[in-house]
Amino acid sequence: MSKFNIFEFKYGKEKKSLKKWIKIGAIVHLSLDTISLIPGVQKKKVFNLLDEVQSSMGIDILNDYIIQDPELISYRIERVLDNSIKEYEKNNV
Repeated sequence: MSKFNIFEFKYGKEKKSLKKWIKIGAIVHLSLDTISLIPGVQKKKVFNLLDEVQSSMGIDILNDYIIQDPELISYRIERVLDNSIKEYEKNNV
């Protein structure tokens, strides 16, 4: 790198360290598990709310973790499919 170049451009996404993935996973699952201890609150519903918020805010690091976690991605897939079916039925009935 030249002495005049202050910034280094990198292509693609920065890979997360294992330590960072563990922190993210622990925070997400501990938060979901703790909140779902409240009577009447389901873990899936709490996750769906969190996922909608992170999706609208574009929090890439959380999204990257979600798509790697089988339980969380299954919640997302179920929600997206259910919403798509409802939208289809609403427009075609």
